Amino acid sequence: MWVFGYGSLIWKVDFPYQDRLVGYITDYSRRFWQGSTDHRGVPGKGCVWGVAYKLPVGKEEEVKASLDFREKGGYRTTTVVFYPKEPTTKPFSVLLYIGTCDNPNYLGPAPLEDIAEQIFNAVGPSGRNTEYLFELANSIRSLVPEDADEHLFSLEKLVKERIQEK
Repeated sequence: MWVFGYGSLIWKVDFPYQDRLVGYITDYSRRFWQGSTDHRGVPGKGCVWGVAYKLPVGKEEEVKASLDFREKGGYRTTTVVFYPKEPTTKPFSVLLYIGTCDNPNYLGPAPLEDIAEQIFNAVGPSGRNTEYLFELANSIRSLVPEDADEHLFSLEKLVKERIQEK
């Protein structure tokens, strides 16, 4: 079983895995529209870069149960096609945790300035939301320098401006 990470699963891997591949999924967009201070992501157009992890054989259900708990609060799972960055590796199916608009933590679209303000002020059990944003932006730059995730990098810029103002 493979699991796709597009947020903290890229930089905060707290589960065992056998293999790891950088790549993307299509028909989704990374967005900061979830009210949870820990998680992000919604169905939409475009592609989302991240990392696919192959769970250890014989431990798939145990690791998935841990991930189900970690990704609680409005997330469901679906299976999508993962396209590895390495062109010699063929696409394959992965499990995706995705925030849906019918969950109680869903905030929906908002002006970037409003989302940046929320990120700037949000703190939860997993830490400051600014850490999540900055770790994710740095990880995407490192893994996929050619990616221009406008939503992510625009929010990063706005939040850094707020930090300098305070």
